[in-house]
Amino acid sequence: MTLVLDAQVTESEWAQIVDRISRRRFFGGAAGVAAALALSACGSSDSESDSASDTLPYAWAEFSGDIPRDPKRVVVLDGRVDLEFAMMMDYPIVGSGNFWFPDAKAGFQFPGRTIEDASFVNVAGDFSTNFEALLALEPDLIVITAIGYTSDWYGTERLSSIAPLLVVGDDVEPIAGHPVDWRGALMAQASQLDRVAIAEASIAEYDDKLARLRPMLQEKLGGKKIVFGVQTPTGFLVHQRNLRISVAIDAGLDVLFRDDDNAENSFELSFEQLDTLAPADVIIAQARDQEALDAIKTQPTWQRLPAVQAGNVLTSDARYNQGFALTAAIFLDVLEEAAGRFTAGQ
Repeated sequence: MTLVLDAQVTESEWAQIVDRISRRRFFGGAAGVAAALALSACGSSDSESDSASDTLPYAWAEFSGDIPRDPKRVVVLDGRVDLEFAMMMDYPIVGSGNFWFPDAKAGFQFPGRTIEDASFVNVAGDFSTNFEALLALEPDLIVITAIGYTSDWYGTERLSSIAPLLVVGDDVEPIAGHPVDWRGALMAQASQLDRVAIAEASIAEYDDKLARLRPMLQEKLGGKKIVFGVQTPTGFLVHQRNLRISVAIDAGLDVLFRDDDNAENSFELSFEQLDTLAPADVIIAQARDQEALDAIKTQPTWQRLPAVQAGNVLTSDARYNQGFALTAAIFLDVLEEAAGRFTAGQ
């Protein structure tokens, strides 16, 4: 039977679909029947004890719930922050969102960590969840970003009827000297999931790489003013507070327009206002698409910028805006590339 699940499915019909699938999973074979008999034979105190030991209480942002201690089939819905977190927790990932990269496999942005057999649960370029694909994966945990959860991008109520949700985010209140405290966010979440050692190991790997590269970054980029942002079809969005800026601060670099208190995290310049970027020695930009790249390159205000004329503009991509230790370590490579544009003391 093929399930056609779209926005026209009523809540009553949805509940019946989930119930049928749940029953089929549990009673569909001899193992399911045996499990049912074994559960019925257990005393209530034993079953309650087992249940308590198999889940962990968890709260993040506006979410709270019980999370499986050792999930066996995990699906993430965006494919960036949630995917990285699930990877760092050593979760077995069977499905992923693929909003940003329609022709790539899940996890390809993390070198050596591509998940070859993970299926996709959305249509590239669309936040809509393909519930038929999601149900077919039979997840026992669904990982969702805090913004996706609070904005209800993916259909939270339906998702929670399929499997427990784990809401994750890469940011907590900024601490002194760090516009985004991804370390604090990672440890706060990992500690609730009883996976502190895994998180600490990932942070240690980043710190080791930072210690190795920081002297060279200081030597070549120290004192240079760096701008981070996104090239858009109508101008340039200047980043003031995100993971990339935190990594640059770790490296002891000077970020132009940094603002740790800006809740919006950025401000936008039109083509006519691009002269605002003139003090920058280096521009590390992200392009939303080729159209945005082509549009900004033709603007006289862009062409006049000293960093543009000196060839000190690097283009990266949107996967490095948010994340944890894996993304932070990758962005150190971007800074290393920027440093390669300069000689010591230049």
